[in-house]
Amino acid sequence: MKRNILLLATFLMVACPLFFSNCSNDPEMDAVPPSFKEVVINPSKPNMGDTVTVTLKFLSQGKSWYKIEYKWTLSRYQQEAKYNVKGEGSSLEMKEPTFTFVVPDTAGMYTLRVNPGTVQASSLFANGSPFGSASLENNSVTFTVKAAE
Repeated sequence: MKRNILLLATFLMVACPLFFSNCSNDPEMDAVPPSFKEVVINPSKPNMGDTVTVTLKFLSQGKSWYKIEYKWTLSRYQQEAKYNVKGEGSSLEMKEPTFTFVVPDTAGMYTLRVNPGTVQASSLFANGSPFGSASLENNSVTFTVKAAE
Protein backbone atom coordinates (compact mmCIF):
# COMPACT_ATOMS: atom_id res chain seq x y z
CA MET A 1 0.00 0.00 0.00
CA LYS A 2 2.82 2.41 0.87
CA ARG A 3 4.44 1.58 -2.43
CA ASN A 4 1.23 2.47 -4.37
CA ILE A 5 0.91 5.77 -2.52
CA LEU A 6 4.57 6.55 -3.21
CA LEU A 7 4.13 5.73 -6.91
CA LEU A 8 0.99 7.88 -7.10
CA ALA A 9 2.73 10.79 -5.37
CA THR A 10 5.71 10.50 -7.72
CA PHE A 11 3.43 10.39 -10.74
CA LEU A 12 1.54 13.48 -9.57
CA MET A 13 4.78 15.39 -8.93
CA VAL A 14 5.94 14.66 -12.48
CA ALA A 15 2.61 14.91 -14.35
CA CYS A 16 1.01 17.97 -12.72
CA PRO A 17 3.60 20.56 -13.79
CA LEU A 18 3.57 19.17 -17.33
CA PHE A 19 -0.22 19.20 -17.49
CA PHE A 20 -0.71 22.69 -16.08
CA SER A 21 2.09 24.32 -18.05
CA ASN A 22 0.72 23.03 -21.36
CA CYS A 23 -2.90 23.85 -20.61
CA SER A 24 -2.52 27.49 -19.66
CA ASN A 25 -5.40 29.78 -20.66
CA ASP A 26 -3.36 32.93 -20.16
CA PRO A 27 -2.93 34.96 -23.34
CA GLU A 28 0.52 36.19 -24.22
CA MET A 29 1.79 39.40 -22.69
CA ASP A 30 3.77 40.74 -25.62
CA ALA A 31 1.89 43.87 -26.74
CA VAL A 32 3.82 47.14 -26.77
CA PRO A 33 1.98 50.46 -27.28
CA PRO A 34 3.21 52.79 -30.02
CA SER A 35 5.08 56.00 -29.36
CA PHE A 36 4.95 58.99 -31.65
CA LYS A 37 7.51 61.72 -32.27
CA GLU A 38 5.46 64.51 -33.83
CA VAL A 39 2.32 65.82 -35.49
CA VAL A 40 2.84 66.61 -39.19
CA ILE A 41 0.42 68.61 -41.35
CA ASN A 42 0.22 68.66 -45.14
CA PRO A 43 0.29 71.25 -46.57
CA SER A 44 2.57 72.74 -43.94
CA LYS A 45 1.46 76.30 -44.83
CA PRO A 46 -2.27 76.00 -45.51
CA ASN A 47 -4.50 78.75 -46.86
CA MET A 48 -8.01 79.65 -45.68
CA GLY A 49 -10.43 76.84 -46.45
CA ASP A 50 -7.75 74.27 -47.33
CA THR A 51 -8.20 70.68 -46.31
CA VAL A 52 -5.20 69.63 -44.24
CA THR A 53 -4.05 66.05 -43.71
CA VAL A 54 -2.59 65.34 -40.28
CA THR A 55 -0.30 62.38 -39.55
CA LEU A 56 1.09 61.25 -36.20
CA LYS A 57 4.59 60.04 -37.07
CA PHE A 58 5.92 56.95 -35.29
CA LEU A 59 8.91 57.09 -33.02
CA SER A 60 8.30 53.39 -32.34
CA GLN A 61 5.54 51.32 -33.94
CA GLY A 62 5.04 49.07 -30.93
CA LYS A 63 3.82 45.48 -31.22
CA SER A 64 0.59 43.45 -31.28
CA TRP A 65 -1.83 46.37 -30.97
CA TYR A 66 -4.65 47.00 -33.43
CA LYS A 67 -6.42 50.25 -32.51
CA ILE A 68 -5.51 53.66 -31.10
CA GLU A 69 -7.94 56.43 -30.22
CA TYR A 70 -7.02 60.12 -30.24
CA LYS A 71 -8.53 63.59 -29.75
CA TRP A 72 -7.46 66.80 -31.40
CA THR A 73 -8.10 70.53 -30.96
CA LEU A 74 -7.44 73.32 -33.44
CA SER A 75 -7.33 76.70 -31.72
CA ARG A 76 -6.58 80.24 -32.86
CA TYR A 77 -3.74 81.77 -30.90
CA GLN A 78 -4.96 84.02 -28.04
CA GLN A 79 -8.54 84.15 -29.29
CA GLU A 80 -11.96 83.29 -27.96
CA ALA A 81 -13.21 79.73 -27.65
CA LYS A 82 -15.38 80.11 -30.78
CA TYR A 83 -12.20 79.61 -32.81
CA ASN A 84 -11.65 76.17 -31.29
CA VAL A 85 -12.43 73.16 -33.47
CA LYS A 86 -12.39 69.75 -31.79
CA GLY A 87 -12.41 66.25 -33.16
CA GLU A 88 -11.64 62.66 -32.33
CA GLY A 89 -10.93 59.50 -34.20
CA SER A 90 -9.23 56.14 -34.21
CA SER A 91 -6.72 54.32 -36.34
CA LEU A 92 -6.55 50.60 -37.02
CA GLU A 93 -3.92 48.02 -37.93
CA MET A 94 -0.74 49.45 -36.39
CA LYS A 95 -0.63 52.32 -38.90
CA GLU A 96 0.29 55.95 -38.28
CA PRO A 97 -2.97 57.73 -37.42
CA THR A 98 -4.11 60.13 -40.16
CA PHE A 99 -7.09 62.49 -40.26
CA THR A 100 -8.15 65.69 -42.03
CA PHE A 101 -9.62 69.05 -41.07
CA VAL A 102 -10.58 72.22 -42.94
CA VAL A 103 -8.65 75.41 -42.14
CA PRO A 104 -10.95 78.18 -40.87
CA ASP A 105 -11.65 81.22 -43.06
CA THR A 106 -10.14 83.54 -40.45
CA ALA A 107 -6.52 84.68 -40.72
CA GLY A 108 -4.24 84.18 -37.74
CA MET A 109 -1.90 81.80 -35.99
CA TYR A 110 -3.37 78.40 -35.16
CA THR A 111 -2.19 75.52 -32.98
CA LEU A 112 -3.25 71.95 -33.62
CA ARG A 113 -2.86 69.77 -30.53
CA VAL A 114 -3.32 65.99 -30.68
CA ASN A 115 -3.64 63.74 -27.63
CA PRO A 116 -3.35 59.99 -28.14
CA GLY A 117 -5.70 57.96 -25.99
CA THR A 118 -6.41 54.30 -25.46
CA VAL A 119 -4.48 51.64 -27.35
CA GLN A 120 -6.18 48.25 -27.71
CA ALA A 121 -4.05 45.15 -28.16
CA SER A 122 -4.59 41.71 -29.63
CA SER A 123 -2.59 40.23 -26.76
CA LEU A 124 -1.81 41.72 -23.34
CA PHE A 125 0.49 44.58 -22.39
CA ALA A 126 3.15 44.03 -19.72
CA ASN A 127 0.68 45.11 -17.01
CA GLY A 128 -1.66 42.26 -18.02
CA SER A 129 -4.28 44.53 -19.62
CA PRO A 130 -5.60 44.52 -23.22
CA PHE A 131 -5.64 48.35 -23.04
CA GLY A 132 -2.64 50.67 -22.80
CA SER A 133 -1.51 54.22 -23.54
CA ALA A 134 0.56 55.68 -26.35
CA SER A 135 3.00 58.53 -25.94
CA LEU A 136 3.59 61.55 -28.17
CA GLU A 137 6.75 63.62 -27.72
CA ASN A 138 5.60 66.76 -29.54
CA ASN A 139 1.82 66.79 -29.58
CA SER A 140 1.26 70.14 -31.31
CA VAL A 141 2.05 72.01 -34.50
CA THR A 142 1.57 75.74 -35.10
CA PHE A 143 0.87 77.38 -38.45
CA THR A 144 -0.21 80.78 -39.74
CA VAL A 145 -3.13 81.37 -42.07
CA LYS A 146 -2.74 84.57 -44.08
CA ALA A 147 -5.58 86.77 -45.24
CA ALA A 148 -6.63 86.34 -48.86
CA GLU A 149 -4.90 88.73 -51.22
